[in-house]
Amino acid sequence: MLGIIFRLFRRGLGKQFIEVTKNQWHMGITSFGGPVVQFQNFNRLFVEEYQWLNDSTYQELFAVAQALPGSASTKLLFIITLLHTSLLPALLSFLYWALPGAIGMFVLALGVGQIGTTLPVPVYALLSGLNAATVGVIFIAAIQLSNKAITDKLSLALIYLGGAAGVVYTALWYFPVIMVLGGVTAVIYDLRFIQRWWARGKQNFEFTLRRRNASDEEPPVQMSNLEDDSIWLPEVYREDTAADVSGAWAAPKSGVPAARRIPVRTSTSTSTRPILDASDTESLPFTEPQSDDDSGGVDASDIRAAPVSAVVDDNPKQEYPVWLGVGIVIGFFFSFIIVIVIRAVVKGLPVTFLLFSNLYLAGTIIFGGGPVVIPLLREYIVAEGWVSSRDFTIGLALIQAFPGPNFNFAIYLGALTYHNYGASAILGAIVSFIAIYTPGMLVAGGMFTFWNKLRRYAVVISLLRGINSAAIGLVWTAIYRIWESGYLSDKWSDGISLGEDPWWIVVASTAFVTGRGWGFPAPVSILIGGLMGVIWWAVTGARIS
Repeated sequence: MLGIIFRLFRRGLGKQFIEVTKNQWHMGITSFGGPVVQFQNFNRLFVEEYQWLNDSTYQELFAVAQALPGSASTKLLFIITLLHTSLLPALLSFLYWALPGAIGMFVLALGVGQIGTTLPVPVYALLSGLNAATVGVIFIAAIQLSNKAITDKLSLALIYLGGAAGVVYTALWYFPVIMVLGGVTAVIYDLRFIQRWWARGKQNFEFTLRRRNASDEEPPVQMSNLEDDSIWLPEVYREDTAADVSGAWAAPKSGVPAARRIPVRTSTSTSTRPILDASDTESLPFTEPQSDDDSGGVDASDIRAAPVSAVVDDNPKQEYPVWLGVGIVIGFFFSFIIVIVIRAVVKGLPVTFLLFSNLYLAGTIIFGGGPVVIPLLREYIVAEGWVSSRDFTIGLALIQAFPGPNFNFAIYLGALTYHNYGASAILGAIVSFIAIYTPGMLVAGGMFTFWNKLRRYAVVISLLRGINSAAIGLVWTAIYRIWESGYLSDKWSDGISLGEDPWWIVVASTAFVTGRGWGFPAPVSILIGGLMGVIWWAVTGARIS
C-alpha cells in the first residue's frame, strides 16, 4: 500500500492532492446560499484568486455543467479540478465538496425523525427567516452572474426570456427545453443564418431592380456577397471571412481576444465594377477603426457580438483517450436502461432498490441542478408515501441554510425513508448518495475526454453561449420559487409566499444590503435572517401561534 502511494506521489499526484486539499478542503463547509451563490464563488476562487483558468473558459464550463444531467455546481467543480489536475484529485475534490453537507443532512434526518406531528412556532419562524435571507443572497449572485454573461443584446434577451419562461410554467421536461432553445437561438444568430439570408435577399432584390433599369450598353452588376454581411461582424472576424466569398462563418484567429467591441465605419458607396475573382480584395467594402469620439459608424458588437469563449487558453493538464469517455457514457446509459426496465417489469421489489432507482432516475433527467431537483424529489419520494409532506418541507427550508450542493437533500430523504421503514438510516443515506450523484459524475467525466476537441468548433461555442444565457435566466426562476414557498408556520406547513407578511421582505432586503453593500459573507447574512425570524416571532408570536 505504501509503495502504491509512493509511486503516485512520484508521478506528480502528490502535489495535486496537496494543492486540492489546500484550496478546497473548506468548500464543503463554507459554500452557503445554494448553487447560484456557489457559481459566483467558483468564479472568484478559480478564476480570480487561484487562476486555474480564465473567465472565458469558466463561462464555457458553466454552460457545459448546465447542459449535462446532475448537480450543476458539483459537475462544475469536478470538471474545473479535472482540467487543472487529474482524475483522482478531482474525485478528492468531490468528496471535500459533497460529504460535509451530506453528513449534516443525515444528522438532520435523524432529528426530524424523532419530532412529533408539528414543530414549535419559533422553529417555523426561524426557517422562514432563513428562506427570506436566502432569497436576498441568491439575488446578489444572480446579478453578478448576469453581469458576466451579458456581452450583447442576444445574451441579455436569452437571460430575460429564460427567466420569464421559468416563472410562468414548470415541468420536468421544461427547463432542459428552455436551455436547448437558447443554445439553438445563439447558433442561428452567431453563425449569421438570418443575417446572411436577409442580406442576400436584399442584394438580389436590388440587383434585379438595377438590371431592369440598366441600359443595354451598361455591363451587368454583381454585388459583393459580403457588402452587407460584413456589418454584422466585429473586426476580429472580418479578415477570416473576407477570404471566403461564400460567406461561411469562421472562428477568429488564435490569439485574438473574443468579443472585442470595435466600432467600424463601412463605406456607403456601392461599386458597380463586376467581381472578377474571389481573391479580388478590392471588391470588399472598405472598413477602418472608428475614432474615440464615436461619431457615426456602426458598433458591430451591439448587433452581433463574438461568442464569449471563442478563444481560450486553458488546456487539460492530462489528456484522456476519447474511447474511454465514450465508453463511460455508453456504459452509464446501459446501466440506466437496466435499472428502469427492472423497476418497470419486476413486482414486489424491496424499498432499497425502489429508492435507488427513483434517485438514479432523478439524477439522470435533472438538467439545471438545484432549482429543478426539489419538485422532482417531491414527486419521487413524497408521492411514494415514504416521507411526509411536512418533513419534506422542513428539509427544504434547512437545505437553503446548509453548505454544499442542494442534491444533499436526497440524502436527507433517503435516511428518513429508511427510518420510517424501521431500517438503518445510514444505509438509506449511503444508497441515496450513490444514486443521486453517480449519473452526473459519470456523464461529466466521460464528456470531459472529448470536450477539448468539441470546443474548437464554432457551432459548439455558440451552442454553449446560448445554453449559458438561458441557464442564468433560470437562476432568477429559483429566486421566485423559494420566495413563493418560503413562509412556514403551523398553519401552512407546505409553505406559502413570503410576500404574505412584509417582515420577510425586510429580511430579504437586509440580506441583500449586508451582502451587496457591506460585503458580509453569505453564511452571516443567512444567519442574520434566521435571527430576524425569531425576533419576528417574539413580537407577534402570541397572535399567530
